[in-house]
Amino acid sequence: MSQAEFEALAKEALSTIAEIADGAAQKLASEWHASANSFASGNTLTGGQAFQNLENISHANRESWEALKREPSIARLVLEDDEGRERVVYIARKSSLPLASGKQLASYGSPIGRLAELPVGEEASVTLQGQRQLFSLVEKTSFRPGMVDGEWDSTGNQYRHVDLGVFSIDSLRALLGAGGLDAGDELDQLLEQAAVAGGVQAGISHQIRTAMGLRDQPILDQFQGEIFRLPLDSQLIILGPPGTGKTTTLIKRLGQKLDIDNLEENERRVANEPGQSTPHDSNWLMFTPTELLKHYLKEAFNREQVPASDARIKTWLAYRNDIARNTLGVLRTANGGKYTFKPDMVNLAAAAVTDPRAWYEAFSEFHDQRLKTQLKDGATIVTESAPAGGMPIAEQLLQLAEGLDSRAWMEVYRDLGKQEALLKAVLDESKGIADTLLKQERNQVFNRDKEVFQRLAQYLASLQDDDEPDEEAEFDEDDAEASGNPNAGDIQNAVKAYLAALRTLARNRYRKRSLPKSSRASKVVLWLGDALPADAVLLEIGQRISFQNGLRRFVNAFRRYVSDVPTSYRLFRKERNVATEFYCEAASNPLHLSAMELDAIVLLMLRNCRTLLSQSFIEKDLDAPRYELLRNLASLFRNQIMVDEATDFSMLQLACMESLTTLKGRSFFACGDFNQRITHFGIRAMEQLAWVSPRISAKFITQVYRQSRALNTFSGDLLRLQEGDLTSLGELPKESTHEGVKPVLLAQANEDEAARWIAERITEVERAVKQMPTIAVLVNAEEDVKPMAERLTSYLEGVNLKAVACEEGKALGEGADVRVFDIQHIKGLEFEAVFFAGVDRLAEQKPELFDRYLYVGATRAATYLGMVCYQGVPLKIQSLLPAFIEKW
Repeated sequence: MSQAEFEALAKEALSTIAEIADGAAQKLASEWHASANSFASGNTLTGGQAFQNLENISHANRESWEALKREPSIARLVLEDDEGRERVVYIARKSSLPLASGKQLASYGSPIGRLAELPVGEEASVTLQGQRQLFSLVEKTSFRPGMVDGEWDSTGNQYRHVDLGVFSIDSLRALLGAGGLDAGDELDQLLEQAAVAGGVQAGISHQIRTAMGLRDQPILDQFQGEIFRLPLDSQLIILGPPGTGKTTTLIKRLGQKLDIDNLEENERRVANEPGQSTPHDSNWLMFTPTELLKHYLKEAFNREQVPASDARIKTWLAYRNDIARNTLGVLRTANGGKYTFKPDMVNLAAAAVTDPRAWYEAFSEFHDQRLKTQLKDGATIVTESAPAGGMPIAEQLLQLAEGLDSRAWMEVYRDLGKQEALLKAVLDESKGIADTLLKQERNQVFNRDKEVFQRLAQYLASLQDDDEPDEEAEFDEDDAEASGNPNAGDIQNAVKAYLAALRTLARNRYRKRSLPKSSRASKVVLWLGDALPADAVLLEIGQRISFQNGLRRFVNAFRRYVSDVPTSYRLFRKERNVATEFYCEAASNPLHLSAMELDAIVLLMLRNCRTLLSQSFIEKDLDAPRYELLRNLASLFRNQIMVDEATDFSMLQLACMESLTTLKGRSFFACGDFNQRITHFGIRAMEQLAWVSPRISAKFITQVYRQSRALNTFSGDLLRLQEGDLTSLGELPKESTHEGVKPVLLAQANEDEAARWIAERITEVERAVKQMPTIAVLVNAEEDVKPMAERLTSYLEGVNLKAVACEEGKALGEGADVRVFDIQHIKGLEFEAVFFAGVDRLAEQKPELFDRYLYVGATRAATYLGMVCYQGVPLKIQSLLPAFIEKW
């Protein structure tokens, strides 16, 4: 392609970019006046919803035009139809508007926008105005537009033509610069023309990383595009090496599926599933392993014009702890809960951590059997304690209990639902008699001693909150009585504890059993001493309470399928602690939970809730008060669940995330790389993902957009050393001209010498690229971050640079700062240069994950990679020594 043809392309493109930006600015100005006039004349009292709808539309329009004003276009396509006619189409990232010049502008999410993903020379059919049309992509130019000195330019452009090949164009504005000089400035003109000629290069040139963040890829390649446009109700994991655009594909898919106008009819039905309180455009969650990656994901979402607050992008640990405490009632609060979370507790056997399936299934089976035992025992208790007239209901329950082992839970719950009214009527009658007897005893105690309940309140306040749970006492009271009033005073709570203790004592006396010695009831009874009812009264109350205790097990029994999971786990662990296949040691406190144990409890609660919600007898009556628990859990479900760096999450964690999808849509998209797993518990193979959900399929992408050819080769050597999955070896585009340089290595150096050597290499990098690119220094532990940053800063002062300690991956640094990280925080990020300090110590401290950390660290670098060993080079990588040089 001649220089004149490139100049003509630049002139047309810049003119169109300016026209789009001006058109968006005019739309913004006219829309502001129209909105002001309509709101000034409207009646907001009688037309509130209409005005809200108008405001929503206006807000969406303003955001679209603001985006076009900032970034008018990302590509120019030359298309040829099946009759040989050519048309030029400009593509915008998310929006569109008509242009006065008659040129065509389309959004990337539109049908014609999809053609931007094609390799030049290929063809595809799209539906335009209701008709399928076939187009071939003849030419494609990608843009990165921006204002420079009040004029539009586009830098880092790529031009592709079916016959002419691929070219990189540094600046469109520069292409037009040479023609503007006077004829007398002959030398200047020659110099300018030489610079312009140097600004157009064959192949894909490397764009130096000068800012922190995820790489922006406005247009996906053909394979990525096929993935991100899959139907809304798909379940998929994208697998591939670092730098292949996996996360970008995830983000673009989310953005495309949030726009109702881009959805097919069946997708719209999924998006608008009945019963959802959250609008579709905010009905999503994305999970990420680190806070640092969460920050850069938010920036990437903003580029795609997808509002992404902290409510939408979460680390799994923070989200799980929140729902376990505030929704599921697993973790203790001031008002209840079962357990105290101990994130550093290690009590599970290594085999259960690596693959928790057998442990989880054993726990799930234990929960099932415990619930069946509850009902069987309940039927026996009802039969033994039934008053006159109570035997018919006792016989029905006994018959139901005898058939439990051969029936599915959902059948049982459906049948119990049909008997609910009868069970409650019998229960209420018995409860009324027992309550009268209990109140009489309460009043007698109070009349004998007016201070008794004040002293009892003081005694209760002195007790530690570590009472032995009494599983049988759970059924002595209705749910409302057991939960109590959160605003109750000390005296009210003391009376409640007195009545609860009396119920438990009476039931055990009637059934000839002893009180659990460390239970709350046992302590209260001991404190009461002689102030207890006579034996005859206790036996009468005990018969009634026993009858109620048995009946309550059958009332709203479906709730315990979910709500009793935490209690079942405590009993399961108590029984199985001696079984070495699951536990390496007993928990120091029965009310403490490790992280993986909490994941297992949350997962079983979510899965059991989903099973119940999928039943037609519950679905048609879901608004009934008794289903409040299920409605609360269903409010957690989202139309789209996305997971970044999925291989760092455990099977249980991923299964929890999948269980947060809506029942009908079940939209779940994840991305990751088995070779980059840097956690002990992270998933290791596709067959483990099949346990998470058998619907999850995998797509593999291997084309690398990040690394130089030299570093990609080095990364492949590291992968072979760790005997990793070689199907995930990265491949650079054949047109790439990013050759790069070999990595550098320093061995036998102390911390100060290492810092000075890294500072010298940083100066070399800045000199080579003629600007300060993004640079990261990785250390092995959090306590090494600040000392390394301080040493580096002292050696970088001469070139006016400083190193910033990014402690816990939270501090981000600014501009040209050199950033120092603990390596565990840098998954998903990329830098122009990366230095890894203390490679030998990493091999000693984390031998089982050493090669994976090394691979992850090395693949953060685009062009420059340096390694420091304080002692000798680890044996495992000594075979790679010929790949290193001492300096650049």
